[in-house]
Amino acid sequence: MPCDLTTGRLLDCKAEVGGIRSILLYAGDNYSPAYYADGKFALNSGGFITAYRYDLPKSTGSISEEILTSSSNGTTFYEDTLVINLHRLDNTMRDELRLIAQSRLRIFILDNNNNQWIMGEINGAELSEGTAATGQSFSDMYGYNLTFKSQEPNPLRACLPFTTKPFDSLAFITPSPAF
Repeated sequence: MPCDLTTGRLLDCKAEVGGIRSILLYAGDNYSPAYYADGKFALNSGGFITAYRYDLPKSTGSISEEILTSSSNGTTFYEDTLVINLHRLDNTMRDELRLIAQSRLRIFILDNNNNQWIMGEINGAELSEGTAATGQSFSDMYGYNLTFKSQEPNPLRACLPFTTKPFDSLAFITPSPAF
């Protein structure tokens, strides 16, 4: 049975920029998604959750989504990849990365256009690879390069837009540290 298409897309103005400003990492099970009529993500009260905030240096974070289909199996799924750099190597972050690497995460993303996204919405996202490096020359990065991946049955979902502070529309999330 063919799928009916519902819309096209015209060339729009050039008003957006690339990159990510911040991410929030949440590794708990107290998570209950909800959706608005327009498909945007919200959060039901399963209790308040704390999500840990990571601000990114300029031009060091990106999210991409690959649409994967199998004609022979009749399946389609979406693989999201988040790549971030965190400056400075230290023991506290090393210990935290060990915990992150062992977790299935929900990652809330704030891009440079003030759009909010959720990665790992249903199946969770995982740290798939990472590098801690000192660099070689004075101008090289001294820090971490991390890649997170998730595989989901649906495309990356937008969250409700924030009103005054990032992620304040997701009322049951407490960013730590706060914005």
